[in-house]
Amino acid sequence: MNFRLFMNKINRYPIRQQLFIIFVPLVLLSTLAIGLILTTDSTRQLTENYKGLTAANAQRVKSVIFDTTNSFKNIANYMSTDNQLREILSTTYLNDTEALQAEDTYSYVTRLKKQETSIYSLSIYSTNPTLVNFKNFAYATPEIQASDWFKQAISQPNEFWKIESEDVIPKLTVYMALPLPLTSYKAVLKIEVDYNYLKNRMAHSSYYTEIQLNNQSLFYSDIIQNVGEPITFSINNHAEEEETFQSTKEKKNALVAINTLDLANEQDKIVVYSADYSAYNNLKANVLRWISILVVVLVTTSLVMIGFANFFSNRIHTLQRAVYHASIEDYAFFKQIAGADEISKISLDFHTITQRIKQKEEQIFEAQLLEKELLNQQQQMEFRLLAGQINPHFLFNTLETIRMTALKNGTPDVAHSIKLLAKSMRFTLDYQGKKITTLAEELDTVTVYTDIQKMRFGDRVNFKIILADSIDPTQIELLPLLIQPLVENAISHGLEGIEENGLVTVRIDKQGHKIIIDVEDNGVGISPEHLEKIRWQIQQNDLDITEHIGLPNVSNRIKMFYGEQYGLSIRSQVAKGTNVQIVINSFAE
Repeated sequence: MNFRLFMNKINRYPIRQQLFIIFVPLVLLSTLAIGLILTTDSTRQLTENYKGLTAANAQRVKSVIFDTTNSFKNIANYMSTDNQLREILSTTYLNDTEALQAEDTYSYVTRLKKQETSIYSLSIYSTNPTLVNFKNFAYATPEIQASDWFKQAISQPNEFWKIESEDVIPKLTVYMALPLPLTSYKAVLKIEVDYNYLKNRMAHSSYYTEIQLNNQSLFYSDIIQNVGEPITFSINNHAEEEETFQSTKEKKNALVAINTLDLANEQDKIVVYSADYSAYNNLKANVLRWISILVVVLVTTSLVMIGFANFFSNRIHTLQRAVYHASIEDYAFFKQIAGADEISKISLDFHTITQRIKQKEEQIFEAQLLEKELLNQQQQMEFRLLAGQINPHFLFNTLETIRMTALKNGTPDVAHSIKLLAKSMRFTLDYQGKKITTLAEELDTVTVYTDIQKMRFGDRVNFKIILADSIDPTQIELLPLLIQPLVENAISHGLEGIEENGLVTVRIDKQGHKIIIDVEDNGVGISPEHLEKIRWQIQQNDLDITEHIGLPNVSNRIKMFYGEQYGLSIRSQVAKGTNVQIVINSFAE
């Protein structure tokens, strides 16, 4: 009711004002809504893109750190069980020369440093006072033994990680006690990660990376001056994995992806920060670009709507004048109408509406005449059909007269032949226009056909039907004339050249919903080349062939009615016979 009242009020205004009242706000609001949705969605997708790329870089860095720390852990575990190293550390040497010789025989660390570029330094500290400081071996002085890392190492069995800050560049370092069970000496392994190795593995991207251990100062940064300093980003409570916009100490906005790696000892944790400084500005530029486009579209749309309202109002006035002149039968006005739009066409069509009505009346009259003519033709076709039905009855009556005459004259074989012929012809006529039949009726047709061939060829043609116990032929429906063409093909081609004991066997089985019908003969068979040609003709549905013509026909009918998964297949061996198999469904699909 309110809408109708609103429309009634609108209808009081001219067309031009109606367009301004309804369509201008509608177009502007819809354009604004669509623009905001596109801007929001574009920004969201672009943000997700940047987050995904930044997170992928953080994951890449995490993988590098994982490989490095895992490699160091494996080295430490190996050295903790190395019997040669254990013997060197446990032995009390008589002099420095003997100690140097023993230490020099341990070549594992030398080979390891050549292979592992990630190792900055590897040191073995021992409380054995007879050892000398040579290569990677060092005596643990009282100051070293009093250090936190030495105390922690000998107090726990597993490795642990710290930031070694004795050098200019603090380094990620793993410590692990080397067990010496047969002596009172203590030994600690210390391996430092090379900063340049990490730099080479991580710095080849547009992202800025920082890595810290256990919320301590940074042990890696793409900017080497930041190593040993707190993280650049204003992050307090971060999640295990997160992508968020953060501001740096320099008040720069960056998209930061955080990824955490829990080390194998379950007490140390490495946090990777991957930052994209261009993401925020790119997103901001994207929003400004969309807003600019939206403003341009809104202004352009408003101007177009104003121009269209003026143009449409003028065209409506033209239509109004055309109706007026038509009402006073002043048709000269229509010659002044220009344009090819709908309003011009309405004006011109209004001028010819009377003539069109007359033309329609003539067309209706002609259609009535055509309908009567078609009805007459249909009646003639029905008459021809009735006349055509007389001929089969006359033929059957004639055959029956001949059969009775043959019986009367004592020639029962002739009478039986005529009876079979009449029965076969009746089957053929009954199949005309018939879409479906039963398996029992189909087998009756085949039996009549083979009886006729038996009378013709004698012992050269024999026939038998093998039905599975689970099949009731009266309850199974199928397309008519599926089996008879295959039997005819087997007799005319398969048994060709067979003088006696020719046999055609129809074997019918059921597997689930599938009916499998095999028609096989013990005839001359088909050569491989000819067999491939027949298979190709069946696959191509070549109905123009002159032999085995029933095979493509049967295959095509099966596929059209039952579906492409059903059909016909043929196999043959020369001098052994041919088998044609059709597979159908027990119900139409």
